[in-house]
Amino acid sequence: MVDTDSLLTDALQAIKEASDEKSLESLRVRFLGKKGSFTAMLKSLGKLPPKERPAAGEDINHAKQRLEQAIEARKKLLVAESLHSKLTEEVIDVT
Repeated sequence: MVDTDSLLTDALQAIKEASDEKSLESLRVRFLGKKGSFTAMLKSLGKLPPKERPAAGEDINHAKQRLEQAIEARKKLLVAESLHSKLTEEVIDVT
């Protein structure tokens, strides 16, 4: 099974480097989508010994929550930056 911490670190770094909403959405799908990395990890829990499943599931779910929060925060920042750049471009001189 892939190390949750290293995958989370890679995902958070990729999110931090996302330059627009489209690339951020593709990262969300890549990591959290139907065939995403974290979804695949959750599906593979059945292959683990029964005693290891609860801890592994908790780790994966915690990582998913952190990732969702990071995506949402980055999305808000990108929207704010986009709005700011549009407002500075559309300055009207009323003189």
